[in-house]
Amino acid sequence: MQSSQAMEAPFFATVSSLMSWIVLEIEKLIENLDTATCFAIIGVVFVGALYLIHVIALCYGIFHLHKIYEPDATLPGVSIIKPIMGTDENLETNLTSFFTADYHQFELLFCFHSPQDDAVPVVKALIERYPDVDVTIFFQEHEVGFNPKINNMNAAYMGAKYPLIMISDSTIFTRPDGILDLAKRIMSEEKLGLITQIPYCMDRVGLANCFEQVFFGTSHAKIYLAGNFLGFNCPTGMSSIFKKAALDQCGGMVAFKDYMAEDYFFGKNLAARGYKSGISNQPALQNSAATTFTSFSNRVGRWAKLRIAMMPQVILVEPLQDCFPAGIIMALSVHYLFDITVPMLFVIHFFFWLSMDYMIMRVMQNGPLTVSLIQFIGFWLLREFSSPVIFIKALMEPSVRWRNNIFHVKWGGQIRDRISC
Repeated sequence: MQSSQAMEAPFFATVSSLMSWIVLEIEKLIENLDTATCFAIIGVVFVGALYLIHVIALCYGIFHLHKIYEPDATLPGVSIIKPIMGTDENLETNLTSFFTADYHQFELLFCFHSPQDDAVPVVKALIERYPDVDVTIFFQEHEVGFNPKINNMNAAYMGAKYPLIMISDSTIFTRPDGILDLAKRIMSEEKLGLITQIPYCMDRVGLANCFEQVFFGTSHAKIYLAGNFLGFNCPTGMSSIFKKAALDQCGGMVAFKDYMAEDYFFGKNLAARGYKSGISNQPALQNSAATTFTSFSNRVGRWAKLRIAMMPQVILVEPLQDCFPAGIIMALSVHYLFDITVPMLFVIHFFFWLSMDYMIMRVMQNGPLTVSLIQFIGFWLLREFSSPVIFIKALMEPSVRWRNNIFHVKWGGQIRDRISC
């Protein structure tokens, strides 16, 4: 007993001494509060919030992702809208995964701009191979607005016969229970109106494909995971499901005909009517065969332009939320406040950020990564260094190029005009 008390005494003395030091330092800060001190405090709070986002994303991913549901025949039927334009060598694999999905009641609604699309023969061949699957092909007859994806999908939406609508891009590969996972999740609560699959990537060979997977498994994933835990509106149109009755209350799909990023506005309008959004247990597995560093840069840059148009405040925050700018802010702020060495602070920040991103990607992957740790670090560094370049380019070239069109977008996300190219 005396030995235990003897061991506890130094511990409590150390804690007491540490608390006294913290209180003394805070008192000094309050006494010497000036503009520079205020900025330093803001810097610590801002980067501290980014640390918290990492922690929330990791914990939420561990406890939420990759759950397995048992088949449930009481769930409603699902109408799966597949907008398609063009083909690549992975298209047949991706579409086949939907033809062979393990769900008791669904229909596939394929949407094309033209009967001459190269992907039409691929779909028709699959229809012949799987005659028991309920399939309808739609060709766009007219435009309802500026958004080409809405133009492409609206006829299928109007013709859908089931109460749950799933939108899935042609580059998405689904696991056999992928539809079940989405349907089970959205029917788990009455006020859930929209469920999104977090975008991730299939395991593929090639430097650009590995780089893309690291991006979607780290900086992109943590925003979706933390955002959904905190209740923010962050859906994605790559793969999502919603209750048709809920979207009909918003005016149906045609109500979003003149907006880019229609997925964001689906969620925003549903929230205004009291519906909630969420994420599924499984990520959306992107499986495009045509990924290059240039196509990736253009894609991420397009998203940045849309975020800037929809939420101009991101101009002030987004460039600072990556590892190196945040590390500089934190190191200089803490150094100013507590006179701790800048290099040591930055190194601690760097390894925390890197290790958290690595663990988040392991959660998204649900197992070991297909790249080595050294390769992961290399792709991670490339992403961190390229991000400011992509963002600056997005600011300098605000027009959005998508498919065969150039869009000029107003503040708020509405399309001002569209030019075919």
